[in-house]
Amino acid sequence: MPGLWRVPGQDPDPATPALLARMLGRGRLDDSTSTGWETATAELLGFKRATSGRRRWLAMPVSLTAGMTDLVATRVEDLALDEWESLRAAVRPELEQAGGTWQAEVGGLPTLELEGEGDWEGPPPSVALGKPMRVPKLDSPVARRLQVLGNMVQMLWFEHPVNQERVRSGRMPVQGLWFWSPGVPSGVSSVHRVAGGGSVARWLAEGAGVAWSADPFDSQAELAVIDVFSREEHDHRRDALLQSLSSDVLAPQIARLRSGQVAEIRLHDPGVACLRLGRADWRRFWRRGRALAPRDFGAAPPR
Repeated sequence: MPGLWRVPGQDPDPATPALLARMLGRGRLDDSTSTGWETATAELLGFKRATSGRRRWLAMPVSLTAGMTDLVATRVEDLALDEWESLRAAVRPELEQAGGTWQAEVGGLPTLELEGEGDWEGPPPSVALGKPMRVPKLDSPVARRLQVLGNMVQMLWFEHPVNQERVRSGRMPVQGLWFWSPGVPSGVSSVHRVAGGGSVARWLAEGAGVAWSADPFDSQAELAVIDVFSREEHDHRRDALLQSLSSDVLAPQIARLRSGQVAEIRLHDPGVACLRLGRADWRRFWRRGRALAPRDFGAAPPR
């Protein structure tokens, strides 16, 4: 659940639903090292970072805004199929020369396979897109190959007829591709069904050979991606969303925990915090509840 916890500088929630407060008081709260829900999901699905061979990559069309020391990439989501095919045709020779091949799209999600030596680590879409970011280090052959390919794409698309028409009609131009790879599937996944998360979660699940459901409330899923708290347009509804989370999502899971159907519940806000709640934790009724607030980080639960 990216965005569940407020970060320093944000106003705390005026109230925390009672069930969620009890979970926060009785569970074990740890700092999270995973960056982005995509990375956390890939780890649970058994993806491993690779240092050689062919890897699968997201290749999202983006519009770029350059600053003095950083860059903002914004995903272009209103790209028509004929526009996308025209843009891809313009860069196909360079892509093939780099050893890359386009793959069948999953839910409209552009992906490719590319071979390269060396480690590569970059932020996933939920962390990088729409936010200022610095140019990544080019300390491996695959990172340099992606940089060269990305620069070539920008040059070929700069005055492409598709972009000229998009600018004339007041739409964002497509100026580049945003690359991200989860690594390679190892064949060992700790979950057998993923729910929610849109086309990216579906892509990850299919790559790991795991079932996927579009419904984030799918009761059969062991891993649910609920990203509504990370969307700014829903921030004014945050109190209502927290109440819905508590009654519609957490209450049924607590019932399953108490009956022994599951051994542990985890509420994971990647890169921020992870709450772990086992059956023994839930029975510690003497522990007071606590609010969902930035001050929770690193603090031991009251006894």
